[in-house]
Amino acid sequence: MSTTTAIQVLTCDNPSPMTLEGTNTYLLGRPDQAEVVVVDPGPDGHKEHLHAVLESVGDRSVAEILVTHRHGDHTGAAKALSARTGAPVRGFDPDQCVAGGQGIVLPLAEGEKILAGGLSIEVLHTPGHTGDSVCLWIPEENALLTGDTVLGRGTTMVDFPDGTLTEYLQTLERLMDYAQARMLPAHGPAHEQLGPVVQRYLEHRHSRLDRVRELVAEHGQDLSPEQLAELMYAGRSPIHPHITHQIAAAQLEHLRSLGEL
Repeated sequence: MSTTTAIQVLTCDNPSPMTLEGTNTYLLGRPDQAEVVVVDPGPDGHKEHLHAVLESVGDRSVAEILVTHRHGDHTGAAKALSARTGAPVRGFDPDQCVAGGQGIVLPLAEGEKILAGGLSIEVLHTPGHTGDSVCLWIPEENALLTGDTVLGRGTTMVDFPDGTLTEYLQTLERLMDYAQARMLPAHGPAHEQLGPVVQRYLEHRHSRLDRVRELVAEHGQDLSPEQLAELMYAGRSPIHPHITHQIAAAQLEHLRSLGEL
C-alpha cells in the first residue's frame, strides 16, 4: 500500500499486542529517482516480508537502511537486507550500524539531513520509548515517521530504564512542533495530522501520573513498582506483568525527578 508516490509502506505479518497489525517498513524515494531509503526493515525470520521489500525496491539501489530504534521487530532483518543490497544500516545507537559495502558507517545524529531518493530526511532524536529512538521528518511530503514513539493505535510503552518517562514527555512536547504533519508510525495506521494524536498521548500520560500521585498519597511513598502496577492494573491489563512493572517504575522515577518523591 502506498502513502504517496514518494513514500511506500509494507506491513510485515508479525501481529501481536505490542506490534499491532505488524511492523511497518517504509521505502522513501521519488519514483523518478534511482535510489531509495528503507526504514525499519522488520524482524528476522520473515522471508516473505524481506522479499516484498526487495520486490518494491525493484531496479533502484538502496542508499541507506535506517532503523528508528534498537528493538528486534524493527532491526532483525537489517543485516539480511544489507547483505542483499550492499546498503549500510544506520541507527542512533552505534551498535545498530552495519557497514554493508560502504566502509565505516556513522550512527544517526540529531539534526542530520540525509539527501536521498529526491527527498530530504531529517533525523530527530526522540528518546523515551527507548534511549536511541528517532523520528524522521520529510518536509517535502509534510510527513513524520514516528517509529514507536507514537503509534497508529493505542499508546506506546516506555522501555525503562533505557527509556524514561521524563524524556518521553519532553519528546511529545517537541513533536507538537510538527502538529500539522502527516503521521506515519511503525505500527498501526497513518494519521493525517500528528498533533491530535500527540495531544491524546500527553493527556493520557498526565492522567496516569495523577492516578499514581493519588495512590502514593494513599499507600505511602515506599510503593514498589510491582505494588504500584498491581494497584494500577489489578490484573486487568493484557500486557505481561514485566511490562506493567516497567511502566510503574518509569512513573515513579519521573515523580522522583520532579522532587515529588
